[in-house]
Amino acid sequence: MTKPTPPAIALHVHLDVPETALTSLLLGMEEEGVPAEVTRRDELNPLALAHAASLESRLGIGVGVALDYAVVTTEKLPEGRPYIAEWLGVSDRIVGSNAARIVKRIPLRATTREGNQHASLGAD
Repeated sequence: MTKPTPPAIALHVHLDVPETALTSLLLGMEEEGVPAEVTRRDELNPLALAHAASLESRLGIGVGVALDYAVVTTEKLPEGRPYIAEWLGVSDRIVGSNAARIVKRIPLRATTREGNQHASLGAD
């Protein structure tokens, strides 16, 4: 008998993103006690990756990583309006932690970037 897979944050990552670029994101989720399931995709748009991931996740939370961005969204948000969009490599551990904190419904951590402004990806 196979063991059921626990609910996890779905993490869709472009094929060209190196594994090392995901380490801090995954550690942030792990620190909060929420598992992640990584899938490699050919899609280059991090918004599309995150949205598709959120629809696949039993938790309704998805992360997309491509084009130097890490994007976090929920299944309820439109593709062009993610919950979090940050430059990859700036505050990855906090982004991963915040994805897990959305699941746990607890306050998010502030990013380390001055002014706490998120990278702009979507249309206004």
